[in-house]
Amino acid sequence: MKFKIKTEDLKNIVSTVSRIVDPRPASPALQGIYFRTKENFIEVIGSDLDIVIKAKSTAEIEVEGKALINARVLSDIVRKLPRGEVTVSDIGSELRVEQKKLNFTLRKLDDQAYPEALLQKNYDEKNSQSVEPNELFESLKKVGIAASPEGGRPILTGVYFNNANEKTELAATDSYRLATHDLTNFPIEDAGILSFRSLSETARIFEQTEEKIEINSTDRELHFYDNKFSASVRKLEGTFPDYINLFPKENLFSIEVEKNDILEALDRATVVAEGFIPVKIEILNPETLKITTINKDIGGGNEEVSIKTLGLDIGDITGFTMSFNPNYLIQGIEVLDGKTVYLRFSGNEKPVVIQGEHETFKYLLMPVRPN
Repeated sequence: MKFKIKTEDLKNIVSTVSRIVDPRPASPALQGIYFRTKENFIEVIGSDLDIVIKAKSTAEIEVEGKALINARVLSDIVRKLPRGEVTVSDIGSELRVEQKKLNFTLRKLDDQAYPEALLQKNYDEKNSQSVEPNELFESLKKVGIAASPEGGRPILTGVYFNNANEKTELAATDSYRLATHDLTNFPIEDAGILSFRSLSETARIFEQTEEKIEINSTDRELHFYDNKFSASVRKLEGTFPDYINLFPKENLFSIEVEKNDILEALDRATVVAEGFIPVKIEILNPETLKITTINKDIGGGNEEVSIKTLGLDIGDITGFTMSFNPNYLIQGIEVLDGKTVYLRFSGNEKPVVIQGEHETFKYLLMPVRPN
C-alpha cells in the first residue's frame, strides 16, 4: 500500500476515527485503525464494538493495499504534521509516514485479526431514509443529559426512540431524572435504544453538515452516513423502563422564572454545594424564590430570585420547599430553548417537571432529602 494525501485530509479522517478506539480493548487488534485503499480514495475504519466509524478521503493511490496501525500513536503523529502533502507507504511489518524532511515508521498490527464484520457494509442503501441532522442531534443533546454514564446499567446508558402514538419521542433516564423530546418527521420506526456516548460521537461527525444525511436501520445497528463518513451504532438489548406514567397527571402550581436569573443563582450556589450537597428552593411569596445551600465544612449562602406563580386556586404556598441535586437541576435548565423556565410542582415529595418555552421537551427531576 502506498498513497499520497493532503495533510489536512489525513488529519480529518484519522482524528475522526481514532477518538472512538478503545486504548485497552479485549483484543489487541481493536487498538488499531484499519486503512484500505481503493481506486482513488483511502478509507479508515475504527471501532470500540459499540460504534464503527468509517471515513473516506480522495488520495493519489500508487499501490493498493491495507494496514492496521495503533490508533493513539498514529493520531498523535498525524495531528502534529505540518501543512502540505504526506506519503504513507507499507514496508513489510511497518508503515512509513513521510513528508519533506520528516520520516516516521510505525509497527503494524495484525490486520488479519481485525474483526471482518467491522469491515463489511451491513445495510442496503435502498432502505435508507434522508433526515435533517440538526434537529436530530440537538434533540439527542437535550435528552442525553439524563442518560446514565458508561459503566452503569447498560440499558440506562442509552437513548430510547419511542415511536408510539404516531410520533417519535426520545427518552433517557438514569433513574434520578428523566428527559424526553419530541422529534418531527423521523422516518425510522425501529431505531430502538442506542448508547448516548456512541450517538454523541456520531453527532460530532455530522453536526456541522448543512446537507441531509442518510439513516438505515438493521436488526442490530442504526447506520448514519453521507458520502464521506459513516457511523454504525449498535442497538442495546433489553427493555427501556416504562416512563410514561412517571410524569404527574396534575400540577398543584407552576413558577415562571427568567432562565439566566435562576442559572446564575444556582451557579453561585454550587460553589458552596461542591456539586453534591443538595440545594434547597423555597417559595417565600408568589413573587420570590429563595435558593439556599449549606455545607457544614465550608459555609453556606442564599439568594432570592424573582418569579411569577401560575395556577388556579393555588392557595397559600408560602414556605413550600424542595431540595435537589444542584448539577442535575442546572443541566435540565441549561438545555432549554428561550429565556423563560417553567417549574411545575405536584407536591414537595414528588418530582418537579421543568420545561422551557417549547413543550416538546420535558425534564423530570426527583427531589432529594435536605442535609
